[in-house]
Parts: sequence; C-alpha cells; structure tokens
Amino acid sequence: MEKLRANLVDVMRIDSDKTTTTTFVKEAPKITKYSLADSADGLDSGMDYHVEKITKDNKLKVLKFLRRFFFRDEPLNHSIQLIPEGEDSTCTELEDYCSHSSFENNLSLMAVTANGTIIGVVLNGKADPPSAEEPEDIESCKNAKFKKILRLLYYIDKNVNVDGRFRDLNVLEVKIISVDTNWRGKGVGKVLIEKTIEIAKEEGFHYARADCSSFFSGKLCARIGFEAIYKLKYNDYVDEEGKPIFSPALPHTAVVSYIKKL
Repeated sequence: MEKLRANLVDVMRIDSDKTTTTTFVKEAPKITKYSLADSADGLDSGMDYHVEKITKDNKLKVLKFLRRFFFRDEPLNHSIQLIPEGEDSTCTELEDYCSHSSFENNLSLMAVTANGTIIGVVLNGKADPPSAEEPEDIESCKNAKFKKILRLLYYIDKNVNVDGRFRDLNVLEVKIISVDTNWRGKGVGKVLIEKTIEIAKEEGFHYARADCSSFFSGKLCARIGFEAIYKLKYNDYVDEEGKPIFSPALPHTAVVSYIKKL
C-alpha cells in the first residue's frame, strides 16, 4: 500500500496544569519514564511506565491496543461509524494503514507499564511529497467509509504542501497517537510526542508534523510548541450535494495541521 502522508490523531484529554520531568536513556531497549505515585486518580502507586520503540514483533499487541481505543475514539472514525459494533470488530484497511512501515522504521513508540500493558502508542513515519494525482490505492480501496478518510487525508496533505512548501526537507509525521482512556490527562501523550521529537532530531529530520482531527490532540501539539499552519473546518469539507462528509461531535470542529521546526 502506497504510503499516505497525512495523519490521524486520537482523542486525548490534556492536563494543562501538570508537568513531568522525564529522563530518556539513549540507545536502551526501554526508556525509563516517571511514576504516578503522587497522582490523584486512585491508581496503584506502583504503576510506573517506560517508553520503548515498536518493532514488528509488537505488531499484534499494538494493533489490539489500537482496536480498543483509537479505532473507536478517533473523531473521523466515530463520525462515520467506521468500526462495526462488537468487541472484536475492526477495519482491515485501517489496520493496513497503521501497519504500513510503522512497525519497522524505528520511529514509532509505545508506553508500557511495569506489567507489560500498553497504555499509549504513537505511530510515526517519514513524510513524502503528495502525488500530483490521487493515489491509486485510494481509488482501489474497497471500504467506502475508509476511502472517505483517505481522500480527506490526501486533500489536507496537498494543501499543507502547496507550492512545494516542504520540498527537499525531511519531515517526520505523527500518523497516529492514542492513549488508554484510563491514562488520559496524565501526560502519557506528551511524553510520547516529546520522545518522538528527540528521535526525529537524532535522525536528521527538519520538521515534525501532526494533522490533528481531534481538538484534544491539537491542544497537546500547541502546548508543546507546534505551530498551526493549516485548518480545515469539517463543515467546509462537503460532498457534491453540499453536505459535510464528516460531522464529529463537539468539540471536534476541524482538522488542524501542526508543524514544529527541529
């Protein structure tokens, strides 16, 4: 499947009053993070977590996590009811989108508790310039609902890259970020993005980019220094009859593209 450069970002509630000091261990298989011993949410004080790179060996475990949280929570998916009812239901095309290069590029990360439970995932990749014409894999997509999402992502990608804005620059894209509902508001998403930025700098990327379909993930990007460079209101993205193709529940009113210079 040809890689598409646009991103989907999960719903995350951000605790704007909480800051966390994080220490990264370079080139270690596990990157030590912080304890929630002093959190006020009643969780076991022993529930520490660390961040590690995702590999192909983690694929099934990561996909299981995404099915449970991102697949159902992401505003675009939810708006068009992409995932059928049922605990084990999924979208094969969305799984392919998540899997494409994200598990073997040493750029994607997961937050894992001491007992091995995944509590957060960020899938990253290298952004390439959008093709002049709609990619063939959009036209050939057999899932009509997911095709709507792919076309939206392609539309955003073209507008972000208008006039060759990022031509000849290395841009890392945050394709997907998702956090366990029980861990939202505790800084997990912030840690995953900060570590992504650190890796991007080490790998020689010039920019990090995130196309946020969620109000909450956009708030996170703005909080840690990303700049909004493009905004598409859902009400302005319409079909041939002038009806919005996506109508997510409030407060999700637009897709906003964010860039951070590295």
